Amino acid sequence: MADLAGKVAFITGAGSGIGQGTAVRLARDGADICIAEIDLDGAEETASMVREFGRSAQIVRCNVASKDQVQEAADACIGELGSLDIAVANAGVGRGGSVLEMELKDWQDQVDINLTGVFLTVQAAAQRMVAAGNGGRIVCISSLAALNTNALMWSYSATKAGVAMMVRGWAADLGPHGININAIGPGVIDTPLAHALAGDDGGPIRTALEASTPLGREGRPSDIAGLISFLVGPDADFMTGSYLLMDGGIRNAAGGRLVEDPESEIGQERARHMQAGMERTARLQPLIDQR
Repeated sequence: MADLAGKVAFITGAGSGIGQGTAVRLARDGADICIAEIDLDGAEETASMVREFGRSAQIVRCNVASKDQVQEAADACIGELGSLDIAVANAGVGRGGSVLEMELKDWQDQVDINLTGVFLTVQAAAQRMVAAGNGGRIVCISSLAALNTNALMWSYSATKAGVAMMVRGWAADLGPHGININAIGPGVIDTPLAHALAGDDGGPIRTALEASTPLGREGRPSDIAGLISFLVGPDADFMTGSYLLMDGGIRNAAGGRLVEDPESEIGQERARHMQAGMERTARLQPLIDQR
């Protein structure tokens, strides 16, 4: 466990999934947490979990696609918690669809949040780290999808591959300032986004995925949070510009993809859960559009 006492972590999309798991883990490691999020209900839940470890939790409403909101959130973090030592660019969205049918807005939302949002988060955090003169640690969440794709997830894959490549360039740019930056490529993790793709526990998609994964299970947010804890701690002092895949071995064992007939049981379940994911997106869409 990293000793992060006296550190402040700025985490985007920390109201659920990997972001929430990371906030809890870094709080357990001793850091205070700034939760930058559009889903304020989820942010409140995360803040309560952070405070259970005796750490300070700040909530800042932030749409990462807005430069002004990201800059203001970073300033608010320093203003209330005193510093910005760690940044985790986690916020992201997924939109599936055929190139023949995808709406421009679905494409643009992914670019604006998954690519531009990561750029704006890293820029704001790095600017303040350089100004403080104490270096820093940044982790960007990419995906297994950066390495593999299919006929429906190509747009999400494109944005996540972009994250991995940006991190390589940023490492060269920020290293002289004492800032380490790395990317993580999670596989199938138990998050709201993954439910849209992999269905529920015991369902045919989950069963097939678990059978294809050498470790025999899907990932948990705490798995990714543990790796982030390492990357922002002292033991990763000589690591920067890396893309670390954490997928339980599924890419090596199954090529990182699950192929199914749309009319099969798996195909039908995936369609149902993608619809559920679209309904969750519809709830958050008005907040996404406020930039």
